[in-house]
Amino acid sequence: MKIGSLCSGYGGLDMAVEAYYNAETVWMCDIDKYSSIVIKERWGLPNLGDLKTVNWATVEPIDILTAGYPCQPFSTAGQRKGLDDERHIWPYIKEIISTLQPKRVILENVRGHLTLGFKEVLKDLTKIGYDAKWAIVRASDVGAPHQRARLFVIAGHTHNSINGQIKTIQKERIAKSSRVSGIVTSDPNSEGFQGSWNAFNDFTDGSVTDSNSQTSEQLRRTNRPIPHSGNEIINGSDRQKRWDRFEITKREIPNPLDQGKLNAKFVEYMMGLPVGWVTDLDISRSQQLKLLGNGVVPQQAYYAIEKLESL
Repeated sequence: MKIGSLCSGYGGLDMAVEAYYNAETVWMCDIDKYSSIVIKERWGLPNLGDLKTVNWATVEPIDILTAGYPCQPFSTAGQRKGLDDERHIWPYIKEIISTLQPKRVILENVRGHLTLGFKEVLKDLTKIGYDAKWAIVRASDVGAPHQRARLFVIAGHTHNSINGQIKTIQKERIAKSSRVSGIVTSDPNSEGFQGSWNAFNDFTDGSVTDSNSQTSEQLRRTNRPIPHSGNEIINGSDRQKRWDRFEITKREIPNPLDQGKLNAKFVEYMMGLPVGWVTDLDISRSQQLKLLGNGVVPQQAYYAIEKLESL
């Protein structure tokens, strides 16, 4: 299976997708100068650049499309302008999905997106024939010493439903909800949105509860260490092993401070990356921190995919 990556950053989401699906990333797309350095040095893949200007009809076909699209429009750390923010690029991503027609679409964003702009994403996915399911997963769910709650979404073709079968659901409008995970199913023969919010509990309490059975599955833990090399983290042969644990006792923890300033190597460690994945490149400390701050914890993403694919 082939992966195409939008808004790639340092490739944290793609590391998890490669490992879970035993797939290979064949191209990336990021306009950021420093992300481009990581793509060149760590991935050695074509960087398509500005997704707004690419002729997507000519791009190599892929099976899986990933996108950790800009979070600033939805983040509680910003002004939360949402759809009015100039950095809101979801409409372009929707058109890319419609053109490429991947079997799977895997999205990531901040938790705040759930209450700002997310219903538009779900509506757009149904309009172009994709079912979707989503959940909030925290980095601490895989043993990381910080929370970093993120929204993860998996979408698949309606005719090859990610729920194993096409479900007929009565039309309903998306209402405001405090639930943090759910499933929507689209009907390609209907112009209206069809969907359902399913009451799966947040994964942050160490269990997943099905609202129908009220039974819980306790999370299993392994002692898989944080990878020390890029090859180890993206090796597809390990896809059957659970990536749900930071084993910090088996890796030297960098000093949080370097000459009185936040140490980028410490942040890299906190993000679950191979040693030097970003910090050994010719990028300034401030830009390293920016890249790391905008990135995805691979183990967290892997765990989110694993749980969503099991629903």
